[in-house]
Amino acid sequence: MADTIINPPFTGVHNFRDVGRVINSFSRSNLRIQEGLLFRSGRLDEITPLDAQLMIEKYHLKTVIDLRTKSEHLKRKEVLGLEGSGVRHWDTVKIHFIGRRFEINLIKQLKWWKAIWFILLMITGYRMAAIRIMGRNVMRPKGLIGLSKDSLQFCQSEIVQALEVYLNPQAYPVLVHCTQGKDRSGLVIMLILFILGVPVDLVKADYVLSNQGLERVRASMMDEVMEIGMDGRYLEAPEIVVDEVWKFVQEKGGVDVYLDEIGFGEDKRTKLRTLLLM
Repeated sequence: MADTIINPPFTGVHNFRDVGRVINSFSRSNLRIQEGLLFRSGRLDEITPLDAQLMIEKYHLKTVIDLRTKSEHLKRKEVLGLEGSGVRHWDTVKIHFIGRRFEINLIKQLKWWKAIWFILLMITGYRMAAIRIMGRNVMRPKGLIGLSKDSLQFCQSEIVQALEVYLNPQAYPVLVHCTQGKDRSGLVIMLILFILGVPVDLVKADYVLSNQGLERVRASMMDEVMEIGMDGRYLEAPEIVVDEVWKFVQEKGGVDVYLDEIGFGEDKRTKLRTLLLM
């Protein structure tokens, strides 16, 4: 069944799926999500005109949420020689998900001399060399679970920014992506599904589909992952990540308490349910 719900016949888009369709396909309960509204994927930089036509004519895409950092945008511009394919048929909301609070938290975990070296490299424009230092010394040891928990703690304003896009009825259908379409995008989708009352096992069923969604680009992305000081585990989507995110928000008092504290209150959650639940 997974083959039929991820990676439609796109040439330049990977790890794409309709989250509502995925959840409904796996669900055995009465809870149903509107299909054709909630999409996720990897980056769209290499989208082709035919891909864009499919996005518009079949999926009616109106809004894209891009969660990548400034460094990721600069790197893709360097690799491709331009901002992307030039195809622009939808509104794009850029949210630098890895914000200042997250970066400061990471820098604090470097040895002092590595922190100084990191800052000097960033100031002098050697961004990728700086990121490698961070990747090897902090991000890789933390792993996907540690980085997800840090995101929940230090990217709260960015999380709210992303979630609030989904409150505009005119924005739909909405597609959220980062680079792989797995971790930052995965976290936003997890929180949306938690708000909708989707059971954790179904949230995991959606999350792990990224293992298959990334299969055709795994080899090429391995070079990118190594370049930032990470390893092959960064290309995986193990279901334990969802378990640990769920555990984290439960330890904060539950999904509602966590979201209240970061500024996505009950009125907003109710509106989101109204828009996305059948």
